[in-house]
Amino acid sequence: MQVNMKHTTLFLRAPWLVGIALLCTQLSCTKEIAEPPVLGDAGITANTSIQALKARYSGGQAIPITDNIIVEGVVSCDDRSGNYYQQIAIQDGSGGILLRLAGSNHYTSYPVGRKLYVKCKGLFLGQYNGTLQLGGGLDSNYLSVGGVTLIAQNLQADHVFRGALNQPIVPVVVNVSQLTTTLQDRYVSTLIKLVGHEFNAADTAKAFADADQSGNRIVQGCANPSGNRITLRTSNYAKFATLNLPNGNGDIVGIYSFFGSTKQLTVRDETDVQFNGARCGTGPTTVMNTSELRALYAGAIAYGPNGKRITGVVISDRSTNNLNTRNIYLQQGDGLSGIVVRFDANHSFNLGDSIDVNVTGMEISEFNGLLQLNNVPLSYAAVRATGKSITPRQATIADIVANFENWESTLVRIVNINSLTGGTSGRWSGSVNLTDATGTMVAFTTASASFANSTYPNSASSLIGYLTPFAATLQIGIRNPANDVVAGSGPPPPAGAGLPLTSSPYTQNFDGISAGLPQGFSAKVGATASLIGTGDMTPFGAWAPTVWNNSSAGAKNFASATGLTATADLTTQGAATNRAFGIRQTSSMGYDPGSAFVILLDNTTGKSNFQMSFQLQSLDNSIGRTTTWTVDYGLGDTPSTFTALTTNPATLTTTPTFGGTNVTVSLPAALNNQAQKVWIRIVALSATTGSGSRASSAMDDFQLSWN
Repeated sequence: MQVNMKHTTLFLRAPWLVGIALLCTQLSCTKEIAEPPVLGDAGITANTSIQALKARYSGGQAIPITDNIIVEGVVSCDDRSGNYYQQIAIQDGSGGILLRLAGSNHYTSYPVGRKLYVKCKGLFLGQYNGTLQLGGGLDSNYLSVGGVTLIAQNLQADHVFRGALNQPIVPVVVNVSQLTTTLQDRYVSTLIKLVGHEFNAADTAKAFADADQSGNRIVQGCANPSGNRITLRTSNYAKFATLNLPNGNGDIVGIYSFFGSTKQLTVRDETDVQFNGARCGTGPTTVMNTSELRALYAGAIAYGPNGKRITGVVISDRSTNNLNTRNIYLQQGDGLSGIVVRFDANHSFNLGDSIDVNVTGMEISEFNGLLQLNNVPLSYAAVRATGKSITPRQATIADIVANFENWESTLVRIVNINSLTGGTSGRWSGSVNLTDATGTMVAFTTASASFANSTYPNSASSLIGYLTPFAATLQIGIRNPANDVVAGSGPPPPAGAGLPLTSSPYTQNFDGISAGLPQGFSAKVGATASLIGTGDMTPFGAWAPTVWNNSSAGAKNFASATGLTATADLTTQGAATNRAFGIRQTSSMGYDPGSAFVILLDNTTGKSNFQMSFQLQSLDNSIGRTTTWTVDYGLGDTPSTFTALTTNPATLTTTPTFGGTNVTVSLPAALNNQAQKVWIRIVALSATTGSGSRASSAMDDFQLSWN
């Protein structure tokens, strides 16, 4: 009830009246007329919930309430600050609704925290662009879309009854994704809290509202800021409209509403915005274990704790394109947990980079069964060191299946793989089945991977990759077979696989190597004094022309050194028709030592007096190491001993000096008239010397003669 105070002039004639008046003035006996606070209820009982009331309206013209419906609720937002005008919000445990009230200064009667009872009979239930309202009548200007008019001042006492003051009203903590733009949304017109949010950087230099119009400012969370945002709507008549927006991060409380498809938040005053912390991705952080971060996910989306980061080594290789360009697999350390980090844009983190990732507010979720830290801004990650490595956990396929959940996104090494099958026509593209003595699992390669069209070996003595599920399929991700897959010995080559000895001399210039190696030639890894090699070397780029300084391990189709200089550019090298059979050594298992050029003869029946020559070429003058090569031979399907041969010159090396060396080899009588396989190798049996990168070596102009 409002009390209107009128000024009255008293004409005091009697002296004693003057004295009394003076005494009252001195004793301040004039009292302000004020309504006593209401401490109890209004003697009214609600008979339905706010949400049940709202459910009556489904769209179109506002509907009249014709039955004796009574709802009760606590005022969650009033007009004290001027950010609400001619309306207040009330809510109960089921939801909230706006009351449209003519007049102003409603906070004097209906302040935040006061319980109200609303007799709805005679009122109208409608909407304003999606937000439901109770009003006094139909708004003819917005009749078809649910507009309602204000409840007249002289009718408010018939419908709105005051209850107790200072009722607790606790905002519900929600995520923006939980808020919808549907008429019956549970959170519309209720008090909510968003945790770990901040104003969009473009708005931080602004006030809550503009001088001549209401302000729309973007509030966003750290996780997925482009999708996790809401509009803060502030009237330019609000008392705090001209205050500058805070530039930090923290919690914000307000009344949720929406306008069409736009989610909106209205604060009661500036104290509802507590953005006092460091902005997303800034401020000090402390390290948490990746296993602790993973444990936060319990089947529903979770978020990284404030002020925390994880650290680890990148175990995936973006250079081979076998994973999404926004993803990395990050493992904390040897034998420790890993996780996929998915950035909000393409990243530039390389295999072996040691990085820190700020996890504050970041989404932890699953994609097809793979746990990921999702939509991480690139600025949240920083490289601390390069060239680091993780030692793979050696395990059988059965071990991997039993521990997959705990080992997900970490490196493993599987040894003694009996067979590789599937893929695409014997190539890595697609799902290749790996089988060892304990079980089978899948190695998946995307069609866009640089090695997708490379052939895989029949078996593997060792295979390294990271564990990555796809729905119910347990998979291992291949980074680069040239580095991570060491072929097994497999079955002996079939008869007729050797170099064809139809007429002497046999010559080979390798100019047709783009179609594959000539019959009888191969490149082996893992060669030793007693092993022909643990497997065939993976050809880089499926025998596409490769530049001399390409640093990926594998067999290569190089331009021959003959007729070119060390300064020949990639265009010149690619266009050269004179080709050579090459090998690039790296630190990968089986390459240094263990690389070998191999020539197979099915037999030498009826043939004798063998002589061999070839050119050994050094092609990359930017390297720092020297490789020493030995020529030897072995007999049988799988020889276990090899005999060194005499060469001219006696010492064969590939070095940082560009060029070729002509080599002749006298083959002994022991090779004459052999009814079994003869293997001749040009092999690196000892480790390279020096420092820096390893050689790109090649053989060209091969010749074998006999009688």
